[in-house]
Amino acid sequence: MGQDILFSIVQVIEERHRFLVTSHVKPDGDAMGSLMAMTHILRKMGKLATPVLQDAIPHNCAFLPGVEGILHPPGLIDGYDVGIVVDCAEFSRVGEGLVDMLRRIPVIINIDHHTGTPSYGHFNWVETSASSTCEMLHRLCEALGVAPDPHIATSLYTGLMTDTGSFRFSNTNRHVLELAARLVSEGADPAHIARNIYESAQPQRLHLLAQVLATVEFHLHNRLATAVVTQEMLRASQSTPTDSDGFINELRAVKSVELAIVFREGDNGVVHVSMRSREHVDVAHLARAHGGGGHRQAAAFRTQGTLSEIRKEITGKAMAYLRELTENHEANTS
Repeated sequence: MGQDILFSIVQVIEERHRFLVTSHVKPDGDAMGSLMAMTHILRKMGKLATPVLQDAIPHNCAFLPGVEGILHPPGLIDGYDVGIVVDCAEFSRVGEGLVDMLRRIPVIINIDHHTGTPSYGHFNWVETSASSTCEMLHRLCEALGVAPDPHIATSLYTGLMTDTGSFRFSNTNRHVLELAARLVSEGADPAHIARNIYESAQPQRLHLLAQVLATVEFHLHNRLATAVVTQEMLRASQSTPTDSDGFINELRAVKSVELAIVFREGDNGVVHVSMRSREHVDVAHLARAHGGGGHRQAAAFRTQGTLSEIRKEITGKAMAYLRELTENHEANTS
């Protein structure tokens, strides 16, 4: 199935000329890396490719080659032959400003690696076994006969590195490490990329982190850790929501913690729930129950309600899930 859809996508790309490339709102490293890599791949083939995002570029991804050319709605031109959506589990997550525009494009290609990704494109290449969308795009390079240059390699390495947690998560395997080495040989600079991704924070991020850590609570004999990010914290620290990206890893770094959850207060009563876990805990299962998705060890969803109510409700469900896992393990080993 994977090879068949890849062949079909190669055919479409070879036959068409004008491409719009986009990804999800609040783009992370894999979204930004795959967005720019796909753009560079198409341009190297002589295609017209326009990278578009609903949201602003994360400050730690501003080093990626070509990001200054990313367009934002409104005011985008029509006339595209193909829309390519990368690393986006739901069509609506491209953002309200882009959904209608994409619907006017004759052909949509969906390239993603998240579990539960619906088939919203005319061509849907979804590989949940892939560590990142950037890993998949390297295969697309090979299928298209495009040799990655330093711009492509830098973009792909960024997504590979960030979606494997700097090669620490369980989705890191021999193939991922071999691909990382290959991308370095193709022009990616690991130290330069890591420095920009992980060491380019602004002072206000540290002020925000101090407030968030003060809200940490442990449950179920320290197996579960939760924290919150409020609108008031953002205002007091003069931060933006993207400044809180990665805070959840501080919770998961605690040895006893099997599941970490951060609740962020959004606009209009929306609460953003991010989850990270260790290998045996499937947080995508919890996210799907609330209309979200992601990976086994990293998932998220959005819901409506007050921050305190949502924290209490989801914490309770997470505790129940961890207890169930324990009971099942004990039953299977008895």
